[in-house]
Amino acid sequence: MKENKVREIRETDYHDIYLLNQAFNPNLHVFSEERVREKIEIITKKTKDIIFVYEQDTEVIGYIHGSPYELLFSDSLVNVLGFVVKESYRNQGIGGILIDRLEKWGKDSGYSGIKLLSHPGRIHAHRFYERRSYMFTKDQKNYIKRFED
Repeated sequence: MKENKVREIRETDYHDIYLLNQAFNPNLHVFSEERVREKIEIITKKTKDIIFVYEQDTEVIGYIHGSPYELLFSDSLVNVLGFVVKESYRNQGIGGILIDRLEKWGKDSGYSGIKLLSHPGRIHAHRFYERRSYMFTKDQKNYIKRFED
């Protein structure tokens, strides 16, 4: 019998997380398995972020990463920084289970809601969020500046 469970991430999940990230965005290949392991350690030990994984048997097949989000003009929110389910397991309710678990954690922890960004081309993801009462608020452009050594 297969065992499915949602739990908090562990450092030993790094290989499965690395593979999920690669499948979601092949451009992330430059971020090595070892760096994923290091990031899991940093996030779990040095931040207030929460990462839930969905494990089937011994494989992590999905995760959602929530981060407390504080603004000077809004109540406290949880910002979704990462959310992926292995492609062959999509449309089986796993994403719903993960987001429900993050919502419960956020509500139980005193946050007022959840905020997330989704690429304009991810139409199926948009429908997923809208079915769960997430409201589209605005289009925006994201900018980044990398610091050189």
